[in-house]
Amino acid sequence: MKYLKNLTFYELSLRWVVLFCLLIFSGLAVGQTRTHDVGDYKYRVEANDYINTNEVDPTGEWPQDHFRYGTIVFYHCGCTVGKWIDAQGVEHTKENFFYPGYNEEEPYGIKEYRRFAPPKVYVFSEGVLLESSRPYDGEIDPNLPADQMIEVRYKKDPGFDVLKRSYAFSNQEYDDFIIMYTRYLVTFDWDQDPEPDTDTGQTLENVYFFVGYSNQTAEGTYITWNRWYEEAQDDWATYETFSPTAGRELAISYAWDGDHPEWTEFEPGGPAFDDTGDPRFAVGEGGDSEMPSAELVSNAYAGFAALHVDTSPTDKSDWLSQPLSIMANMSIYNVWDEDFTGYTTVWDWAASGYRQTVQDQAGWPDDPMDQLDEFAFQAYGPYNLTLGDSIVIVYAVGANGISRDLAISKGLEWRSWYRGEAGATFNDDAKNDLLATGKDSLFQSMDRALEAWNNGLDIPDPLPAPNLNVTSGPNVIYLDWNWEDITTDIQNIESINIYRKVGNFLVDEYDELNASGVHVLWELIDSVPGDVTSWADSNAVRGYPYHYTVTAVDNAGLESSKYANRSEIAAFAFAPGADNTNQIRIVPNPFIAGGADFNFPGQYKDDLLFVNLPPYCTLRIYTVTGDLIKTIEHQTGSADERWDQVTASNQKIASGVYILQIDNAQDLDRNSLPGAIEKFVVVR
Repeated sequence: MKYLKNLTFYELSLRWVVLFCLLIFSGLAVGQTRTHDVGDYKYRVEANDYINTNEVDPTGEWPQDHFRYGTIVFYHCGCTVGKWIDAQGVEHTKENFFYPGYNEEEPYGIKEYRRFAPPKVYVFSEGVLLESSRPYDGEIDPNLPADQMIEVRYKKDPGFDVLKRSYAFSNQEYDDFIIMYTRYLVTFDWDQDPEPDTDTGQTLENVYFFVGYSNQTAEGTYITWNRWYEEAQDDWATYETFSPTAGRELAISYAWDGDHPEWTEFEPGGPAFDDTGDPRFAVGEGGDSEMPSAELVSNAYAGFAALHVDTSPTDKSDWLSQPLSIMANMSIYNVWDEDFTGYTTVWDWAASGYRQTVQDQAGWPDDPMDQLDEFAFQAYGPYNLTLGDSIVIVYAVGANGISRDLAISKGLEWRSWYRGEAGATFNDDAKNDLLATGKDSLFQSMDRALEAWNNGLDIPDPLPAPNLNVTSGPNVIYLDWNWEDITTDIQNIESINIYRKVGNFLVDEYDELNASGVHVLWELIDSVPGDVTSWADSNAVRGYPYHYTVTAVDNAGLESSKYANRSEIAAFAFAPGADNTNQIRIVPNPFIAGGADFNFPGQYKDDLLFVNLPPYCTLRIYTVTGDLIKTIEHQTGSADERWDQVTASNQKIASGVYILQIDNAQDLDRNSLPGAIEKFVVVR
């Protein structure tokens, strides 16, 4: 039963390959997904090239070791054609095409490539060896210019073969963005057979390609159900030009969190405040549970920018004046209706050459509730295209801002000021000024993305992360690592960094948040020489859940991905089984629901720990009236056994007195030991 319990948490917590069916958009019936997960910015790619985060996990997350810190809610791309002729000879004008058509057979579909094989992670926990790394069914290409590439290919009306390649890096200077390469090839074919579906002698006239992201800065749709849930209506979007260190001028479309005019109190009875950055005041659906921990949950700026746009089908140089048109704010409801407000057609917007800024948006700067979303679009073109012509467009998408550590510590400082505590000076203005530095961080990320693209994606490469084994032991947790089956060329290891998190695998899951504002974070707990391949955590507290990751640092100071080999299944230090049954205890006893300081952390907060058990025995739990509600076969050899207070009939136990009976007890040599009976109390 414990194996099943841990496996369930593991499966729910992982951002594994997600298969979801019955999404039907323009004939595409099945969506498949792959995820860029080697750096700070985690980004999901769909085979159907369409994103609706209401239905699935967040699309972009930054940083990815935090629970649902999403930055993308919706994503759209497509083209709009000034004039074309269909198979019946009917002329179409100013028609737009949002969705792909066919992608179900080779060479179409979605594929994943990595420079190195992903590390394998195994955890021996509570007597069971479990694999804690996601299965990898992609390809290994040691010549890949990035650490990871995801390729999507599909056919699109009115006759494009679309190839998309997205690149991610583990280098910490280049891991806050994804580079998106898109090639549109004219074939006049968009169904399952390879034959053209319309006149191949025609010209697709005045074609514009476009891409749009609904960038939210955290805590948006289907992320925390916080009070600013409704499409994060206090967010703003704009674009701004930026002159990088080398290459084209970047037109960066980005979004950030603003002041919500309907929320004037952080705590009941408190003074008015500016909620820019969203100091956390509550959790739960609609923010129905007060929790004034005040960390700045919207600490990021998120956005995208073109890195290269082909000048024409025959001139592949960068068209430096692109994008032609930019919309800073688009309602998702209009996109679903394919209606760009203020324009007769999508084509009219794309051809307008107008670049909208935040100053052009309704309500700016005082009433963000006047808009329904911060959905930014860019359009590139126009192009006249004939059979065999192709256009390549490259852009970067990402997020950056103040660190989560700073968002937490400064949130507490701001809370002290809000509460009027002596000496507190970090007021609304200081908070907003700090958050605004996130724009510079995002622009720096876009600058580095352009640098990487201009260099042919040739940037300094960190070492690959090693395989990791985590083994629960008696009053200790053992780690060992190696690079078997990852690479045969591993050298220049200067040091090994060891990180640990107690409690849940991800930071800021709801059961670890608390009103004190103290967060349970991943921490660097040791650094050892590069030739060391094992380590023991002798400071692990018996019965507490622990997660680990191990990275390699080369002699240039580059560190392998700290996300690649995290142990997502918890390991527990335990005491070796006792040779008697005289000292058996139940911890905590009494168990008091909500007693956070006395119960186990995170998702294990409802667990009871039976300690000082013999190595092997049968545990039977009865109500005070003698009803047997649970039987556990303890066969791990340890002195500990966890129970989640769920009965054999899958019911959580109520308040009351319970009896633990121990029988069939044996020592390590399988010699019989006497039984025992203990009582414990549960208060809910």
